[in-house]
Amino acid sequence: MKRRACRGAAAVALMLGCGCASSPRFADAPVVWHVQDRQHIPEPSEIEYHRIRERLDQFALRRLVRTLEVRDRELAHNVNSLGEVPNSSWFTNRIGVRDVAPQEAARGPSSEGPPRLPLTVTSGKPGGKNPGLVAEDASGRKFIVKFDRMAQPEMETATNLIVNRIFWTLGYNVPNDTIFYFTRDQLRLAQHATAEDEAGNERRMTLQDVDGVLATTAVGPDRRYRASASEFVPGIPKGGWPPEGVRADDPNDVVRHEHRRELRGLRVFAAWVNHTDMKQDNTLDTYVEEDGRHFLRHYLIDFGEAFAAFSAAGDRNANGFEYWVDYRAQSAAALSFGVWVRPWEALEDTPWPAIGRFSAENFDPEAWREMFPYWPFLEADAADEYWAAKLVMRFDRQLIRRIVEEGRLSHPQATEYLTDTLFERRTLIGKAYFRKVTPLDHFRIDERAVCAVDLSVRYGLVTSGLVQVLDEYGKPVFSQLVDADGNVCVPLPPDSQYRIYRLRVARGLIEHPVMRIHFKGGKHARILGIERLEH
Repeated sequence: MKRRACRGAAAVALMLGCGCASSPRFADAPVVWHVQDRQHIPEPSEIEYHRIRERLDQFALRRLVRTLEVRDRELAHNVNSLGEVPNSSWFTNRIGVRDVAPQEAARGPSSEGPPRLPLTVTSGKPGGKNPGLVAEDASGRKFIVKFDRMAQPEMETATNLIVNRIFWTLGYNVPNDTIFYFTRDQLRLAQHATAEDEAGNERRMTLQDVDGVLATTAVGPDRRYRASASEFVPGIPKGGWPPEGVRADDPNDVVRHEHRRELRGLRVFAAWVNHTDMKQDNTLDTYVEEDGRHFLRHYLIDFGEAFAAFSAAGDRNANGFEYWVDYRAQSAAALSFGVWVRPWEALEDTPWPAIGRFSAENFDPEAWREMFPYWPFLEADAADEYWAAKLVMRFDRQLIRRIVEEGRLSHPQATEYLTDTLFERRTLIGKAYFRKVTPLDHFRIDERAVCAVDLSVRYGLVTSGLVQVLDEYGKPVFSQLVDADGNVCVPLPPDSQYRIYRLRVARGLIEHPVMRIHFKGGKHARILGIERLEH
């Protein structure tokens, strides 16, 4: 016992010098979990979306400038001392900080539920490729009503609903989207309903216009139509947020959007569900009132072309594998004269039209591509990706299945397949991004030890790990095996001084990158900060 105590004391003595003088110091203060970005502001103007200008930037002008810029890699600007994203008008921590019950995730933001019939149509749906309607329900709530294409029954409505619930559970602001059924006689036309002609001119809407929209979708044997209803979000719409910079007319918007972790990490979430249609037009700022203050709240909207729905609509099987204009892939294909088999060419249709070619086969999270380059995605580093991946890994099979069930797919086998596919893609995401950092998390501290959980072991991605404490030269001064559940502890110095541990997980010959834990020991020992990436 004396020899063991001496060895422990010697290890602690060695670790007292494990700090690095060049490392930043964290304030001895409570962790920030709420950002005060809901201060009263004057009403901003509405940002107009210019599709052609955005495409020119994405594939030519801004893309070329970004390529020529000498850019320093910047860490995300809006994280707290633990590397987490605080609650704000952009994001609310849910599954990242607590268990979300399957029923809660399935309900999502839908506290009011689907529209109450009958519906009164007030106009045609603005924007987008697919026809739809704007309507009020019997209680006066306003909705955008969208339908499935005739060739892909259930695809867009189920996809939109499922991805909406996943993004809500992750922490994003999303509309109250639901699936509902109605008959033709439960639709009425408002006296002053309007529609747009082919030239974009507004005119009076007719019953023939309504029937024209319904003619694009299937009707069930019970003469009911299936549709998704997206309730208008509170506030005055002010357009989508720009992918770079800040809104000049919003004093609360102080972090450049490409440096927000919830927008950088969104790439991992989008890859998981193949939400390739990520662009300014699928975001929305609204000017809301809360406790007498007016400010902007930021939403993600319109997920109906995730999974394989965009591919099915546009017959573009490269979706999720290549940009719409992908200079590298398309040049390589041309130069190979068709010899090169691109990864997406091996995909096959599933037996269910509602799912299409959505698969875990050939899914490489790091190689995944959105349809149009989204600048925050290009700024993501290993810390952003790890933050997102650990949220994805918190979705167990039961939770995923309950969310998928909310899509009301008529074939039970389709529900099982989609659940399995999302679960398999989840596992691939964990494997891809946990290896790029030292995946120690859930740190806690007492008077004797700093303890953590190795998430790769906890989630069964690997079977073992060795946590090493390193000196400033990178030499291990203390090592501790991770237990079967991923738990590990390293000794704590007896004093109460500011200390930094440099930690690394080793698995055989593989050594993960070094991270730093800042803490104070003593009677009131506490974690002060985490540096996920050592610079």
